[in-house]
Amino acid sequence: MKKIMLMMVVSMVGTLVGCSTSAQRQADCQAQGISKDTCYLAEQNRQNSINNAAMKQAMENATNATK
Repeated sequence: MKKIMLMMVVSMVGTLVGCSTSAQRQADCQAQGISKDTCYLAEQNRQNSINNAAMKQAMENATNATK
């Protein structure tokens, strides 16, 4: 669990620093000695978080537009 949380933080910091692809983030993760499965899960969680935030914002925008 600590590894997943660490990867999420590293992933967020990496995203703020510059653009990187999913493959690059997973390669960086594995280079730190973290298993491929854990890196894949961290990347999926990252993508799901981004999608959920976008969906939430879209719903708020739609609600505000109808008022």
